[in-house]
Amino acid sequence: MKCAFLGLFVMCLPIVGKTVRAIPPPPPDDVRIVKVIDGNTIVVTPYGDPFQVRLACIHSPQLHQGTAGLAAKAALESLLQPGAWVTLATRRMAADGVELAEIIAAGTTVSINLRQVQAGMALMERNASSLCSKHSYREAELSAKTRKLGLWSQPAGTNQLRP
Repeated sequence: MKCAFLGLFVMCLPIVGKTVRAIPPPPPDDVRIVKVIDGNTIVVTPYGDPFQVRLACIHSPQLHQGTAGLAAKAALESLLQPGAWVTLATRRMAADGVELAEIIAAGTTVSINLRQVQAGMALMERNASSLCSKHSYREAELSAKTRKLGLWSQPAGTNQLRP
């Protein structure tokens, strides 16, 4: 009996040492895009209840500001398709209870937030915390302004993006 048990134990050793891996769920910071609300606010879901996230470190025109707000929303929608997985980086809670984060699309390293500024669809938030690289955002804003990209292409009196 002892020999049979020992033989079975020795035969099973190779199986015990191997790790069986199931496909793990994404980490908690990875979420799926539900929809874009405006030029700097989205709705995401990890698996359960959806929640709002505001893009940290940027300011974009609101929808009630007419074509500027609609253009900023459309630009963000082109970068964040519903169902796409993104990572919420450098997260914190805003005073109004909405989560602030830099959004990193799968397979990229440049945040969606910074890409909005680079495209001229948002400004660097002047009161931004240390969540984001102010230098990168400042350079992106200056470049978009100089090249008259996005909302910077509008005449001075009509540009809703300018502070």
